[in-house]
Amino acid sequence: MSRPGKKWYLIAYDIRNEKRLRRLHYYLKKRAVALQKSVFLLRANTAQLKEVEGQIKIRIDDREDDVRRYPIYGPNAIWGAGMQAAALESLYTRSSGKSSKSGGLEGLFRKIFKRKRP
Repeated sequence: MSRPGKKWYLIAYDIRNEKRLRRLHYYLKKRAVALQKSVFLLRANTAQLKEVEGQIKIRIDDREDDVRRYPIYGPNAIWGAGMQAAALESLYTRSSGKSSKSGGLEGLFRKIFKRKRP
């Protein structure tokens, strides 16, 4: 039996309460790449995605907060402009189908989390 592959997701949120906002932001920062203050890029298989969604639900108030998950083809499917686009340019580029140690998503993940991607 083969393991289901990982897919890419964009997670965006609008949280009204400062305490819930901090808790959710801190949680997502440990599991995904922050693209903006309330937008994250997550790579997960089905089980990991369900776990993340469950943890998000614990940290929000369904009556006041809004969290959205958008499946995307990959980081290169994201269009950007402005200062963040230039800062994260290496996230969107891949050379010969594989990320180099210093570039691409692997390099960005190492810079942010100081370790390899799980």
